[in-house]
Parts: sequence; C-alpha cells; structure tokens
Amino acid sequence: MERLLKKFASDDAGNASVDWMVLSAGLVFLGVAVAISIGTSTGEVASSTTENIDAIDPSELVKEITS
Repeated sequence: MERLLKKFASDDAGNASVDWMVLSAGLVFLGVAVAISIGTSTGEVASSTTENIDAIDPSELVKEITS
C-alpha cells in the first residue's frame, strides 16, 4: 500500500492535463468577456445608425444629386 501511495504521489502525468484545463478555462472566460463587450457596443452602434438613416429625407438627397 505504501508503494502505491509513493507511486501516486510521484506521478505527474495529470499535471499537464490540469495546466491545459486551466489555460482552456481562461481562454473561454476571455472569449466570453470579449463577446459581451463587442455585443453591447455593436447594439449601440446599430441603434445609432438606424436613427441616423431614419432622419435622412430622401427628397433632400434627390435635390443634392440633381443640383
């Protein structure tokens, strides 16, 4: 039993798996943070663009093009 415990304590094969799991979790967290950041600002830009397009009077554009 003591030999089994020593072998278990000295085995470091799982350490690399834990390192990759922590690294992957960090990347997922970073990706979610970026997606949330971009998502909210994109919605604001889209709303602002819609308001600006709605404010354009097509008859004014025709006057500018023909003059």
